[in-house]
Amino acid sequence: MYDHIKFPNLYRIVPSENQFNYARLELLRQFNWTHVATLYQNDPRYSLAHNHLMARGADQAASYKLVSQRTFTDVLELRDALNKFVEKGVRIIFGSFTEAWARITFCEAFKLNMFGRKYQWIIWGGYNKDWWMVDDAEVRCSTQELVTALNGYMSTDILPLSLENHQTIAKLTPSEYESMYDERKGSEYSRFHGYTYDGMWAMAKAISIVIEELPPGKTIDMFDYKMEFWSQRFLSALKKTEFVGVTGPVKFYNNERVGRILIKQFQVLDGASSSAHEQIIALFHNDTSFLDFSVGHPVYWHGGKHAPRDRTIEKVQLQHLSVVSFITMVALSIAGIFLAVFFLSVNTKYRNHKYIKMSSPHLNNIIICGCIMTYFSVILLGIDTGMVSEDSIPAICTARLWVLTIGFTSAFGAMFSKTWRVHAIFTNIKLNKKVIKDYQLFLIVALLLFLDFVILLTWQLQDPFTYATKPLQEFEDATNDFLIKPQIGFCVSEHMTIYLGVTYAFKGILMAFGCFLAWETRHVSIPALNDSKYIGMSVYNVVIMCVIGVAISIILTDQQEYAFLIISGFIIFCTTITLCLVFVPKLIELKKNPHPETKRVRATLKPAGKSSKRESFTADLQNKIKTLADQNQKLKESNQAVS
Repeated sequence: MYDHIKFPNLYRIVPSENQFNYARLELLRQFNWTHVATLYQNDPRYSLAHNHLMARGADQAASYKLVSQRTFTDVLELRDALNKFVEKGVRIIFGSFTEAWARITFCEAFKLNMFGRKYQWIIWGGYNKDWWMVDDAEVRCSTQELVTALNGYMSTDILPLSLENHQTIAKLTPSEYESMYDERKGSEYSRFHGYTYDGMWAMAKAISIVIEELPPGKTIDMFDYKMEFWSQRFLSALKKTEFVGVTGPVKFYNNERVGRILIKQFQVLDGASSSAHEQIIALFHNDTSFLDFSVGHPVYWHGGKHAPRDRTIEKVQLQHLSVVSFITMVALSIAGIFLAVFFLSVNTKYRNHKYIKMSSPHLNNIIICGCIMTYFSVILLGIDTGMVSEDSIPAICTARLWVLTIGFTSAFGAMFSKTWRVHAIFTNIKLNKKVIKDYQLFLIVALLLFLDFVILLTWQLQDPFTYATKPLQEFEDATNDFLIKPQIGFCVSEHMTIYLGVTYAFKGILMAFGCFLAWETRHVSIPALNDSKYIGMSVYNVVIMCVIGVAISIILTDQQEYAFLIISGFIIFCTTITLCLVFVPKLIELKKNPHPETKRVRATLKPAGKSSKRESFTADLQNKIKTLADQNQKLKESNQAVS
């Protein structure tokens, strides 16, 4: 290494190590590598070139980040440097060291698994042929292990002869010159022979320029190297010297040859160390900063066609529901809505049919509308940031909560009120006539909806939903070299637990009371007025599914896909079962008895095998009344006979 300021009279015909740095930086740009580390031997030849690289990199600080720079003088320092690279996740490494240290370095890299698909070494070249095959006592690796670690590394080297077979200043093509050299070299060989030849031509060209520019009265025969006049003339001439030589275009910048740099890659053709070679893959033109990959072999990448990443990319992945899951549940929900609309049309059309009329068709309509809303809540449940923006999610969550809550209360409240009427009438111990109108049942449903409205409105006004994300367990995508950080999005509010607790408590009490009424009226058999048997079955079904659904939703908080499928499945199943239990028997009755006036409806209270105390008391009372009525009739007949 030298400084043209300190040594102004020294010109280099062979590109210096500084020229290699430009090729290295261009490789970074070419393969989009922005994070790099440097490892160099503590020797002036390499440390000065490293300083130059750092200076050039500082000029492009916005494009590259130096993750780590380490130097070494012995094996311990080398191992420590490599371990630091592993800790910092370094992938792209610039190496500058001698041939002997190259063998040791790659042996240590093999032990740390710093090779293969994730790593790219870019080192100085210029080593002897098959340098990795040299028997070296300092290297504690086999040749095969060394070749494994070396496979794929890139190196920079001088261009011995131009790859373009153009005619040079000597009227010879590079191949013609090489033939002439091979004939005369004998047993000696130097890879710098082309530069020696071009160096002679550079001096001849400079002398020619000096002769052409000499003032009158001056001739080249007057040359005296001690005179500043001549030194300035020759230095000026060398700066102007430019021609095509056997090593490529020759010109100087800051006393240094602006040459072309070979980019080579170590490639193992069939996996055996005997077939390992350094192949030319590109040529860097220092004068134009052009990296030409058309001049050599294709670049070899471990495990595919893409260059390794310069670091593990942390990719935040917001999880969404799969399209298949969403479409499946939406299709089932729409099918349920069509079923509900069918029942609604039948209930409306035959509302004056005595069997339908006595079952309170208006309350039946409320049950159907509530079921439609619960079906629709499944569609809202599947909408996430994969379909709408994050800003829209709180509104979706609010709509989801209101639709599901009001739908559940409407359907369950209507069933509850019908069951309550049956219970109130047929467990009347006094046996007096008791009439409960439909409007009274509507008031019960309205009261339940009002309580829902108060809870939901208070929740939304005092503590509205906001969108938040939760990180899940990270995992590595080895194929694409990503560190995946999955996240799930959800709606949350500050006091959400309290409001959910109030809502669950309210629904729980309602369902518990509904179960009680269903149990109390389980033996009532009223073909038209009473569908408490089926309503009771619906209530049991809803209670069980709600308990299981809430438990599963808590357990599967992080499993968004499974939670959606299971909860949606429960909602659709419960809603469909409820509709079918309430309305299918009515369809069957309509088919059996299309003319209700031909059949008299009679209400009975069937005794139970295992009755409650109230039921036993009622049955005994009915028996006593019947006995007294029979006795009364006999007494009347006796009085008539006496008369």
